[in-house]
Amino acid sequence: MKHSLLDHIVCPADKKPLRLQATNVNDREIMNGSLTCAEGHSYLITDGVPRFLSSNALSDAPGDAAQTRESFSAKWTRIPNFGHEAASRQMYVNWYLERYGFGTLDNLRDFLADKKTILDAGTGLGRDAILYGENSSAQVIALDISQSIDFAYQHAGHLPNVHLVQADLTMLPCNEGSFDLLACDQVMHHTPDTKASFDHLVRHLAPGGQIAFYVYKKKGPIREFCDDFLREHYTQASEEECYAFSRAMTALGKALSDLKAEVVVPEDIPILGIKAGKHDIQRFVYWHIFKCYWNEKLDWETNVLTNFDWYHPRYAHRHTAEEVRAWCAEAELEIVHFNVIESGITVRARKP
Repeated sequence: MKHSLLDHIVCPADKKPLRLQATNVNDREIMNGSLTCAEGHSYLITDGVPRFLSSNALSDAPGDAAQTRESFSAKWTRIPNFGHEAASRQMYVNWYLERYGFGTLDNLRDFLADKKTILDAGTGLGRDAILYGENSSAQVIALDISQSIDFAYQHAGHLPNVHLVQADLTMLPCNEGSFDLLACDQVMHHTPDTKASFDHLVRHLAPGGQIAFYVYKKKGPIREFCDDFLREHYTQASEEECYAFSRAMTALGKALSDLKAEVVVPEDIPILGIKAGKHDIQRFVYWHIFKCYWNEKLDWETNVLTNFDWYHPRYAHRHTAEEVRAWCAEAELEIVHFNVIESGITVRARKP
């Protein structure tokens, strides 16, 4: 933890200032210690990361929320360098730039140029935190609820303007109105209530600030049925059982992809969400029947964990474009970019 982080964080229980007591400090970071507010709420700093998940005021997430947290901890522990080695990093940076309407890294830099504070809510392994930290002078606070924050610290902790925090995005250790950019990519739908999480985050935007987020899109009825049926079982299964299932689904996805075959749909079938035209057989099954992810640009384990990411976490809500537009309207946000693809909905919206 860098000393400068104290300028940006407060007690998540009562929003009061925090007092630092450091017990182990190196030339750059506070490695161990504690943070305490005037009301006596205390939080540990271990291995360079302040931990805001529990205290005498905050209890660890119960039931389904805890299962979701542990599911992602398991995923990132298996692939701790995902998004940091060349192949996956470039693929996901390009996907990010496309979805959020920037197109190029230079356009993203221009967008970030006037930002002083950025929150990366649900940073995972820290890929986006590095993207913001390396391409702006803003103070970037990157938080995650899972154990991935320790890997994110290893990847991003060296950047002087990036701070890593373990916390729940629905109980932020920050004052409302604090951030010029609040990014939450592929995360809110994994919380108990996507809309409630959205509303909580929006309150932390500064006037004129933007929220940038992506949520899963609701798909056709066959895919939705299969998702609900399979997830009902595997969200309650052990990590190993779901991993074995995810491995089998990955093998099926690869086998379908290896066919290099297409199916021609003669005309639209609106009730099933199926469009007329040529469809690669693997993608047709993937989008309209069940998730069997396969991407030949990624290694086997990453493909398996991408399927695991879908089937094991208890929360994986899907939403419609109309729902998401309504959230922004209710929060009185101006939508500046709205992108809908098969997998999800990407939005940038500005607070007046």
